[in-house]
Amino acid sequence: MAPPSRKGPTQREVARLAGVSQAAVSQVLNGGEGGIRIPDSTRQRVLQAMQDIGYVPNVAARRLAGGRNRILGVFTYEPVFPTSTRDFFTPFLEGIEEAAAELDYDLLLHTRPAPQGGRRAADHDGASRLRLADGTVMLGILDEARRGDLAQLVGSGHPTVFIGRRDLPGHELPYVTADYPAATARACTALLERGHECTLYLGTVARHESAVDRELGYRAAMGHAPERGRVERVESVTPQVVQAALDAGVTGVLCENERLTAGWIAAAATLGLRWPQDYGFAVLGDPIYQGELPAGWAHVTIPRVQMGREAVRLLAQLLSGLPAEPRSLPCQWVPGASLGGADVPVTQ
Repeated sequence: MAPPSRKGPTQREVARLAGVSQAAVSQVLNGGEGGIRIPDSTRQRVLQAMQDIGYVPNVAARRLAGGRNRILGVFTYEPVFPTSTRDFFTPFLEGIEEAAAELDYDLLLHTRPAPQGGRRAADHDGASRLRLADGTVMLGILDEARRGDLAQLVGSGHPTVFIGRRDLPGHELPYVTADYPAATARACTALLERGHECTLYLGTVARHESAVDRELGYRAAMGHAPERGRVERVESVTPQVVQAALDAGVTGVLCENERLTAGWIAAAATLGLRWPQDYGFAVLGDPIYQGELPAGWAHVTIPRVQMGREAVRLLAQLLSGLPAEPRSLPCQWVPGASLGGADVPVTQ
């Protein structure tokens, strides 16, 4: 029979070695929370005792007791590895890691799988693992059930910041987002400058906040001539969708993502149409379903690394008790041959 493993050193042993009470050791671990001031000489004696006997604090127990452990949680509603969208999520995670290191926080990545045939939830039976961290940065798409889970979490007082604008009725949810309206307006203007008299905003049926913001930007750009703009939301792009747009005079298309763009190109090809000779287009974001966009595709680049960094900074601000106002970061416009149209310079 194997000998029983010896438990690690305890707070009681630390207190005995340092010549202080166990309560004093607890206060040192909790950073003096509770209004009790520990003399620096006592604190140094306790820290030295911890080092001498190899004491390692139980950060989870400290957190459950109401203390801070300088750990930030990261929760994604969609799995980030392995997945076809990992290249989309990775820059966010890189930015989160960089900012956490700068601010002296550790990260706790929550990877709890969804139940068989179910959905990944942020809170379960009122006992969320997210509360092991001081606060949480969250990513992903919210359906109505997920919004309910999130509302319960935020309503319980757990500090939370979302990457991407998310509406949560009845609650103030701090977030960091990209300036999708301005980016879409810039892309639309580029098509108009290339001589496309009539344009189409091509989106998915799902009305996520980022899609709503993009459409707002399109409508703002076409405000001076709304009759020259169209909005179409589809499950998939068919030749019938393309033909209807062409019959309405459309020559320039703004696509929410690269999957819709590829669908448009394929459907147009069945009608004998090619870009940039027969139509122009731009993609309103980075690739979600592939590593990079094909050469020549004009597109918008989302500042995903910076969004991750700013989300951590906003969460740290929230943990410090300071106001945490939502932040919107500018996107980069990348022109390309896909704009087609008149023979005028394609400028940054």
